[in-house]
Amino acid sequence: MQETTPEIYIDGEKVDFTTGSLTKQGGNTASKLSFTIPGNSVTYRKYWNKEVLYYFDKSDSSPMFRGYIMNADINNNFSVNFMALDILGFLTGLDRAAVPLTEDNNVDGMSIGGALKKMIDMAKLQNKVGTDFLGDTNPIALMPVLRGRTMILDTIVSQLNGTYNVDNVKLPLRNFLKVIDDGSKGQLIFNLESNLETSVPIYTFDYASNIINFSIQNRKIPTIITVQGKKSSAIFKHESAAVALGDNSFNVTKNDLTSKAQCMDFAQKIFNINVQNKYEYTLNTTEGAYLEENDVVRIVDDDTDINGMFRVIGKTIAFGNGSHQVTLEINKQAPLLDSFLA
Repeated sequence: MQETTPEIYIDGEKVDFTTGSLTKQGGNTASKLSFTIPGNSVTYRKYWNKEVLYYFDKSDSSPMFRGYIMNADINNNFSVNFMALDILGFLTGLDRAAVPLTEDNNVDGMSIGGALKKMIDMAKLQNKVGTDFLGDTNPIALMPVLRGRTMILDTIVSQLNGTYNVDNVKLPLRNFLKVIDDGSKGQLIFNLESNLETSVPIYTFDYASNIINFSIQNRKIPTIITVQGKKSSAIFKHESAAVALGDNSFNVTKNDLTSKAQCMDFAQKIFNINVQNKYEYTLNTTEGAYLEENDVVRIVDDDTDINGMFRVIGKTIAFGNGSHQVTLEINKQAPLLDSFLA
């Protein structure tokens, strides 16, 4: 295993820590850095909302995580557990940013990228949430008419759920938001899912080289599906699946659906294809710490006969006491339908 010396800086000052973990779940969610600072003189108030940088190794030229302290818990052993979120943290949670959209100040007809930038400016978050490299979705999609108090990220994700790229692919590819670092600030950028049919893998994992453990588990299956058509909508709930798997919601917009019956049929198809693709894969490995969401890797596992190309959807790095462990969440092509092309 590669030996590393991780470093954490708060407000530009290097701090001593005992253990920590970095969790990147992907899927338009905020990345989280948790770490423990020893000592009975540590106060949360001193560090609240301060910028945090985490370097996987002290030789790295750029941080693996840049974010802001959002919470802390005092331990009985005279230490404090800190939790920091990246810039998407300002757009998630109970206090997530919202803006008032009116007849005079709105995002009607703007592209998704243009609307996101404007709403971040309206929320006065441009000093924290960078949009210099944001770009736009592929294909470009336009925003509907919205009024009233509007949650920024909720609204954007809702539009992304109906915006797929269908150019020369077997299954439509999703658009999603990703955070990158420009050396001084966290920047939002739109990404298109990698095409597993054409992508060149960055890493190959096998038991002889770098796999510690490879496991399969059930993925979250949407059991309550809302489909918004052009002028109609429908809500499909699979009652028995909801009892067994939980009330997991999924919303999608498909403007070529013109009746409630069409919306209901489409919702049922989404449920069925998710049931058919109900597994996710977890890879514990000695390598791959620098892999990020949407990177493509190759897995060779003769024990489970699961071989082929996978897309990284998230990762967790546990570090401290002179060692680290990398866990990758990977998956095959997103569980969407060929009928999305219709």
